[in-house]
Amino acid sequence: MPIDSIAPWTHAYLRAQRALSAWIEADGRAARRLAFAARNAVMALAARERAQLARWVAWLLRSRALVARGLEQRLLRLDTRLARTVANAAAHLPALPAAPMQTARGARPTLVSHLG
Repeated sequence: MPIDSIAPWTHAYLRAQRALSAWIEADGRAARRLAFAARNAVMALAARERAQLARWVAWLLRSRALVARGLEQRLLRLDTRLARTVANAAAHLPALPAAPMQTARGARPTLVSHLG
């Protein structure tokens, strides 16, 4: 069985993810040029793939650097429906720990030591 037949991502999803990544990383004139490709790639996705992409972007938004760069506002200008889906996905992401993991000196952090 070919690997493509069991992969959870389609070529359209990967194309949209790459186009959106390039648009996110770009600034100024390059971002405006890449917006068209990103918008078209996102519009070509099925509903399930759009939801997966929105969840991926929601995880990216957990990065303070992307929030500082105004990614939420840029998403609204790029595709309002995608921006709403990202906001919904972000609301359903698991909460991150409030404090960094504390462990004994030299010990590797584990989920159990963090919850302890």
